[in-house]
Amino acid sequence: MGRGTFRSQNKVGETMSFQTDSSSATTFDPTVTFLPGLSDRVSWDLGDGSGYVADSSLSYSYDDTGTTKTVTLRTNKLSNLYGGTFVSDNIVGNLNMTGWDNLGGNFYIYSNSGLTGITHTTSTQTFSNYRVNNCNLIGNHDMSMFPNLGGLFLTYNNFDLTGITHTASTQVFSQYRADSCNLIGNHDMSMFPNLGGRFQVNNNANLNSITHTASTQVFNIYYAKFCNLIGNHDMSMFPNLGGEFWLYNNANLTGITHTASTQVFTNYWVYGTGLIGNHDMSMFPNLGGSFYMSTNPSLTSITHTASTQTFSQYYVFDNNLIGNHDMSMLPGLGGDFHIHTNTNLTSITHTASTQVINDYYAFNCDLTGNHDMSMFPNLGGDFRIYNNANLTGITHTASTQVYTNYWATSCDLTGNHDMSMLTGLGSFIELNSNTNLTSVTFPMSTGTFRNTVPSGWVFDKDSFGMDSCNLDGSTNFFTLSGITMDVNSTYGATILLTNNNMLQSEVDGYLIDFSAITSNNITRWSGVTLNIGGSNAAPSGAGLAAVAYLTGVTTQWTITTS
Repeated sequence: MGRGTFRSQNKVGETMSFQTDSSSATTFDPTVTFLPGLSDRVSWDLGDGSGYVADSSLSYSYDDTGTTKTVTLRTNKLSNLYGGTFVSDNIVGNLNMTGWDNLGGNFYIYSNSGLTGITHTTSTQTFSNYRVNNCNLIGNHDMSMFPNLGGLFLTYNNFDLTGITHTASTQVFSQYRADSCNLIGNHDMSMFPNLGGRFQVNNNANLNSITHTASTQVFNIYYAKFCNLIGNHDMSMFPNLGGEFWLYNNANLTGITHTASTQVFTNYWVYGTGLIGNHDMSMFPNLGGSFYMSTNPSLTSITHTASTQTFSQYYVFDNNLIGNHDMSMLPGLGGDFHIHTNTNLTSITHTASTQVINDYYAFNCDLTGNHDMSMFPNLGGDFRIYNNANLTGITHTASTQVYTNYWATSCDLTGNHDMSMLTGLGSFIELNSNTNLTSVTFPMSTGTFRNTVPSGWVFDKDSFGMDSCNLDGSTNFFTLSGITMDVNSTYGATILLTNNNMLQSEVDGYLIDFSAITSNNITRWSGVTLNIGGSNAAPSGAGLAAVAYLTGVTTQWTITTS
């Protein structure tokens, strides 16, 4: 039967009623579907006095500004109805569906911000989609009457939803999302042996635990971040975990138990937790991508196994790693490597990697002895290894990558520090407070050097900072003749050679060298600020002549001496 109008006195069939506050500014367009192979007539009383409209779907605009109307659906048998779409139909209050004992297939009722609950009855039909996300479900949502729930189950963004009750189902889940709700206590998923695909229960601040059962399905997303998981989180029943694994910001999470999986990981993020002791990752031979395990103050070590995957990020800073951190099995290390602020970390073992390294941060640790970087031919970017009081040397290999920073202050670099193979050096080099550093071998570079903060800040970053070292006269600045000292940058360009206990002849030698470099490169070296004072001897003779030239009208250096 086509679209038409029934007389209001027509009483044939079964009905269900619900409320909507749809207005003239919205479209009210619910749809119902029948069991496969069946059809039936359906009509709707829209609750505004316009009578019944006949069809399984409709598109209607009310004339009012959003008053609450009672809509009545009429059909011969509610049992013949199978699925329905009630998306953005401004349904309010509780939706009573107890007559739908064959509900299944696709049930879409999402984006109804006034919907507070749904009452179901038992149905053995198989679900492909059950979507009630972006509503206002309150309290517990009872799904215990659906033994064939599966496919996509989405209840996310129901901020007052405190629980979901399920019954056993062997159907395969490709998505299960109950994120950004208010799930409280334990969320029981032990009845789903085919859970997989995308699983999200993140952003449930009162969720303390999740109970799973064994599933061989592949997981490409597992999110339980920003919850309150307590104690150990058992994942040992998932042999195909991979993709994106996010369990971060669970301050009371003390451990995670995994089982072997050969799936590729693109993200593994477990930061901001209470993990204790060793975190075992030895069962993941395809770990890679973005690995983020920072700010776990009781985490003392991480165990890896060999993986040839490429890493774009490896973040394990602000933990309590102790002793050696072994990365010798990860030849795809690259991108950003941040292992800083592990005050008991004494060494890092790397293996050769041809990946480009943009950031290498190992500051605020206790690296001891020589730190070997000779396996990274594409090291560059921002290199920070400062505040390692027992670090006596750094071994590099040739790299043409551009450096934006090279910062190795407050260590114990001893003797000569060889940087001759880093031809892309630029921005600034900070080697201050290495009291046993006697010389530096610079590369042939054409980079641009500048200060990055103003003088007097807690962390001065001079173009060349070698304050409070033990420089003798053997450092050759002539290899830097081709660089540009960017004195027109915001904070200028500075060379800091103070407090090196240099003899007068050594001071004179450096002043003469700077004079010669500048005279041959006026456009790139004029206007530099040099401080060679402090515990160094005062210049004399040729040194004073060099000062006179450098501070003259042509070169315009600013020089401080003892």
